Amino acid sequence: MEEEQKWSVSPQSSVGRTCTEHPCKKRFWKNCKDLSGIAVCSALSLLSFGVCVLVYLKTAELQSKVFNLEKERDTQLSAWLSLDQVEPILIGRLDQILEEKLAARLPKVREAREAPHSCVCPPGRPHPLLSE
Repeated sequence: MEEEQKWSVSPQSSVGRTCTEHPCKKRFWKNCKDLSGIAVCSALSLLSFGVCVLVYLKTAELQSKVFNLEKERDTQLSAWLSLDQVEPILIGRLDQILEEKLAARLPKVREAREAPHSCVCPPGRPHPLLSE
């Protein structure tokens, strides 16, 4: 079964054709549609390249601004407060917040009022309508 396959050119493809009519030999710029398609693709490529460059430049500008602002803030913060001054302030504020949270969660202690056990009236001054 291992016969050699012979490749031959079909008679239809070689009949009536010359080298100048072969599709591969056709001039590239001959057709106007090819030229307009290439022009559109080139214009779009240049436009996208320009947008990429513009975005890169804007990003670099924004990064330099952020870097400068962070550097400014660090120098202002270090000049305004030193680490030795910040620590007691933070600890004091944390203690205050902790006390507020604990006070809100602890049960309320009610004190007994000074009234005889037979009295069922609420604490405070008597109501003006009831005392008449």
